[in-house]
Amino acid sequence: MAESGPPAELDARVRRTRGRLFEAVVRLASERPVEDIAVADLVRAARINRTTFYKHASSPAQVLEQVLYADLDRVRTAWITDVTAAELPVAVIWERASRLLLDHLERYDRVYTAGLVGHRSAILHRLLVDHFTMSVRTVLDRDPGLLPAGEGRATWRAAAHSAFLGHGEAGLVETWLSLPSPRDRDLFVSAASAALPGWLVPTSETPA
Repeated sequence: MAESGPPAELDARVRRTRGRLFEAVVRLASERPVEDIAVADLVRAARINRTTFYKHASSPAQVLEQVLYADLDRVRTAWITDVTAAELPVAVIWERASRLLLDHLERYDRVYTAGLVGHRSAILHRLLVDHFTMSVRTVLDRDPGLLPAGEGRATWRAAAHSAFLGHGEAGLVETWLSLPSPRDRDLFVSAASAALPGWLVPTSETPA
């Protein structure tokens, strides 16, 4: 990094810059799809220059991804902890995971509404699909015995099931977001619990 100064001072400066970038991209993405945000718009809103911006990201979409993934990763960690512990009924695990996801969606409600209602942001849709797909794949990689039997190599089936569920969960999110506010959280939880598969959660009968 070209900037000089003690490490602690640089770290604080980087944190401040990232904080301004994160706040600015969330504000702008709450008004329009992230595809419509120019780098010039973002650096102006964050009060930084282009050189500084490109030290942190290659595009406004990548900044938004950093913001949302940081929060979604906490949702994933909590869900995987419940799944791997296998101490709760399947329905309870899905309900807990769904409510954590809803908390995230409501924290960034304006971003998701601007981007997903009316299918206006392919980038935001892909971000959610990738998150859900990777969450399922992580569980299957940790416990391959959960993977349903079928034709084809296990690696292909794991990728196929993960992608199928990732796209389905993203579709459920978009359908729920299309409802008028205030949206019914229990409606989302009920739909997710009914649609998501029981085989993805190990039980006491699941072979180790």
